[in-house]
Amino acid sequence: MENHLEFKLEATQRFLAKIPTKIPTSTKQQRILEENSEAFLFFASGVIEIVKRQINDRFEIFDKENIFYIHGLRKQLSDQGIQKKTKSAISHYFTTPKYTKSKINTTKSSLWRLQSLRNQAMHGNIIKIYDNSLVFLYTIRDGKTSRQFIQKTTNPHRYFGEIFSDLRGFTAKIHTIL
Repeated sequence: MENHLEFKLEATQRFLAKIPTKIPTSTKQQRILEENSEAFLFFASGVIEIVKRQINDRFEIFDKENIFYIHGLRKQLSDQGIQKKTKSAISHYFTTPKYTKSKINTTKSSLWRLQSLRNQAMHGNIIKIYDNSLVFLYTIRDGKTSRQFIQKTTNPHRYFGEIFSDLRGFTAKIHTIL
């Protein structure tokens, strides 16, 4: 399992290296950015899946054949001992962004955003360029209501690089705890 995890991390990093630091101007370059971004998200999501399974294997929360989400796993962890530390680590990276007085707080949500982008990529394009910026649209659902927020970047490599850094941090933190 560890070798497969390293394979996914290395593949994620390879596709990150192909993501440019500047916004592409041609349609062909934008398609290449879309392709490399989607591959990055695919392999990065695979890392999360492996770590989720490792957490579940350690604490035997869900049946090994079930599909479960990171938030469902977090909810089932106890508030004591290493389960509490694991729960805290998950919360540090997967917290849903919150609105506070017309401002959005995205701290502790980098891997939530990764998963959201991966979901969007499965249903369409994630590369949207407006005013020489790469624009990402996220939706926060709270019961029956939903709100959207936008994040912009002029440096796609840095944007995805920060997500990758947090993915490595999450993986290392979980392995330290387990």
